[in-house]
Amino acid sequence: MEKFRPLGAFLCVYEIARLIFLTGAFVHLQPVGTAPFPLLALITPGALFFLMALFWTLDLPRYRVYGPLFLVGKGLGIITAVFWILFTDTYMIGELLQGTEWLLATGIVLFLVPGDTLSAWMVIRLMRR
Repeated sequence: MEKFRPLGAFLCVYEIARLIFLTGAFVHLQPVGTAPFPLLALITPGALFFLMALFWTLDLPRYRVYGPLFLVGKGLGIITAVFWILFTDTYMIGELLQGTEWLLATGIVLFLVPGDTLSAWMVIRLMRR
């Protein structure tokens, strides 16, 4: 179990960074004059990834059974991001490249997709132990 602690700590830090990035993206992309709460409610299930990594760090044998749920959630996140990248209308890409919005597109491509893939790979390695 002690071998997983650094891996679990890395997963916890990544999931916190991921949640902060998504929260900032949702707040930044909300339409002007709307309340942020309804959109932020879509992010709250993402907090479960952080909690799973935290519980694995604390007591891996007890919470190992939640690995497949974590993998399914990460798979859905990766598929959603890849489809968003591949099927975004060229007009929307032009809009994203103006101002600071290009940071969001870059963050999704260079942070979320590789990070989710890496965390899924680490959980697969964990499940095989």
